[in-house]
Amino acid sequence: MKKTVLFTVILLIFVALKSQSQEITYGVRLGANLSSISSDDIPENLKDSRFGIIAGFLAEVPINQKWSIQPEFQYSSLGNDDESLRIDYLQLPILLKYNFSELFNVHIGPQVGLKIWEWEDNSTVETNFNTFNLSAVAGIGVRITENFFADLRYGFGVSNVIDDEDIPGGAKGSNRNIQLSFGYKI
Repeated sequence: MKKTVLFTVILLIFVALKSQSQEITYGVRLGANLSSISSDDIPENLKDSRFGIIAGFLAEVPINQKWSIQPEFQYSSLGNDDESLRIDYLQLPILLKYNFSELFNVHIGPQVGLKIWEWEDNSTVETNFNTFNLSAVAGIGVRITENFFADLRYGFGVSNVIDDEDIPGGAKGSNRNIQLSFGYKI
């Protein structure tokens, strides 16, 4: 599965770079996440969603008038509201973007995350998290002006974020988040 995703991502980047018909644009994004860890192994009183931030950089590589590849590098605060279930990541989404018009687009793609922080004082719940996270991302975007844009995305975790090595019987959980962001293209 991981090799297939990696191969697909590399292939899409290669195709985009090989068939550039327009100039690459760069930009920044800033927004908010509403996230939770989807798991039957988390007690009900700890399942409240977390409000977090998203901040990152992007490049949009046109393939043709309608299609482009958009790799990004971003910081994202995910997990649940309870401190013991908070995780922060550096993420690398690689999105295939389709422009319906000058104003509207849809995008979809894989996203890999590297855990950079988790709550260390796990006195309420003994939870540790895996270092890497793999998600599928889908969203819609709108171009507000020549440079400003907004997008709304849903991230669906496909890998287990809970490190269940020391948990008898194991534990499973995956990130889910809704993200609203605004950006500026240079």
